[in-house]
Amino acid sequence: MKVKDDRDYSALVKDLEAYTLQMQKAFAGPQPEEEGGEVPEPAPVGFVADLLASSKVWQWAGIGFGEQETYRLQKSLKKLAAKVSATSLNFFGKITGTERDYYIAEGVVEAEEEGEGEEKDADFEPKGTGVNKFTYFVATDSLSEWIKLPDLSPKQINAARSIKVLFTGDLERKIFTNPFFDGQEKHYLRAQIARIVHSTTLYPKGVMRPVEDSETREIEENTPEEGEIVLPPTSAMKNLDMWVHANKNILKNGTTSLKQPEAPEGEEWTEEQTEKAMKDLLASDPYAPLLSSIASDARISVSKTL
Repeated sequence: MKVKDDRDYSALVKDLEAYTLQMQKAFAGPQPEEEGGEVPEPAPVGFVADLLASSKVWQWAGIGFGEQETYRLQKSLKKLAAKVSATSLNFFGKITGTERDYYIAEGVVEAEEEGEGEEKDADFEPKGTGVNKFTYFVATDSLSEWIKLPDLSPKQINAARSIKVLFTGDLERKIFTNPFFDGQEKHYLRAQIARIVHSTTLYPKGVMRPVEDSETREIEENTPEEGEIVLPPTSAMKNLDMWVHANKNILKNGTTSLKQPEAPEGEEWTEEQTEKAMKDLLASDPYAPLLSSIASDARISVSKTL
């Protein structure tokens, strides 16, 4: 029996060729500067979280990207860590958009330089502190280039609290909304990432403790004088009381700390007046206790009945 196949596979072949070229570019090792020259040593890479191992845990909750996509993400993160000289890099998660999605990486980049010519607010938290403690990168898929998100200003944090906007996958899209948001989708995305990080990052109770007499309200490992930290059994972790917030809360001023109040222009405050102004400020915008239990969190209202 003779079978005739008239199907056209040219479009499929072109797609496969394009995919192969992308894979070769993403996974290519160091190349010599000149043809026939020596291949340079690979750049040192900081700590990159084991995404393949983490994906096994996610699968218990029914979450995953598939083995091939997870492998490509792992390779992409290592390439990013070498490119930006990150001391540590972690896969933060995925946020879906109406046109394209965002893969998000969270890292610590020690040698990162501040942008030249950028004017920042007086209450802007410096890089490596507060809401700008980490640097974030986004990519639309595991084979695309990672793009660094900008650092946050307090105004952007507070504006993002007041609006609800769908992500599109276009970082340069201007946000038009009421109340007004001064920025593009990349600023809105960065603000929502900060809110997620400071509200939902958790530690098991007893693993960390506040640093004594720390003016900046820091925490440290709760290492016993002898032996190692004793972790609670898995069965105990189902209770809300066994989980605490890892990060400081974002205050009403859009930062994680309060600045010492200053006297109005032309006036001089006594020490008592300064202390009173600080107490009033703390009363109106209080710090949440460090390592507070999630059991004490206020319930989130989804609707009038829920």
